[in-house]
Amino acid sequence: MRQKEWCDVASLQEELSAKVVLPYFSCLLIHLFESLKVLLGGSGVGSLKEEEKCRPIHDAVENDHLEIVRLLLSYGADPTLATYSGRTIVKMTHSELMETFLTEYLTDLQGRSVDDPGLYWDFYGSSVCDPKDESGFDVLANPPGPGDEDEDGFSDVFEFEFSDEPPLPCYNIQVCLSQGPRNWLLLSDVVKRLKMSSRIFRCNFPNLEVVTITEAEFYKQTSLSQLFSCATDLEAFNPESKELLDLVEFTSELKTLLGSSLHWLHPHEDPPFDILW
Repeated sequence: MRQKEWCDVASLQEELSAKVVLPYFSCLLIHLFESLKVLLGGSGVGSLKEEEKCRPIHDAVENDHLEIVRLLLSYGADPTLATYSGRTIVKMTHSELMETFLTEYLTDLQGRSVDDPGLYWDFYGSSVCDPKDESGFDVLANPPGPGDEDEDGFSDVFEFEFSDEPPLPCYNIQVCLSQGPRNWLLLSDVVKRLKMSSRIFRCNFPNLEVVTITEAEFYKQTSLSQLFSCATDLEAFNPESKELLDLVEFTSELKTLLGSSLHWLHPHEDPPFDILW
């Protein structure tokens, strides 16, 4: 059961016939943090004047009450005040923790030099919370450097696609479990652009893969795809329909067939004249 923290301020003032400073020292001596906080909030006194011959922050430091020292400093207590004998607040500490806190606090007040290692804060990120023996590998091991390049040598090559007509909607669909998602076009859109029937297209281009998928599965995969951003294109499809849709794989050959041309630009080379605007 938590012990109640309280201080009878009225009785202390009556018995000792003192000013408002007496409740402060009563709270300091028996470490009543919450009561001291209430007293400070009501009066706003953090550092008492010299004529009152008492300084609560000195008693808090001597009694090694770090939280009370923090509280007094937050209410304006002056850590640079010394006693009548000339003892500074740092010389009154009895623990390394209190001495470190006051030293760093006073250093911040006086200002740090540029070469002071305490001037900058170190942020290690979340990697310190993931030990190597638990994650299985070091995610920061062998990071790529400025001189690293892809094996194909095309890491800095820009690809441009030109066409006289707007591109057809492309869908990233997984049609079988043995292969990942690939880019597909609706066969109905392709034959409409080429102005030919589906049967003639299959006969003339047997090397282009055509697959069949249900309209419901097509709607489901397309709506969940992170590569698809135009939701209005799905308004024409029924998410509950079991009808079959024909898809044709969007290959380089199909791009050329639809009238698109690809050009590559190397940033470190002069651009060719055919892609200058």
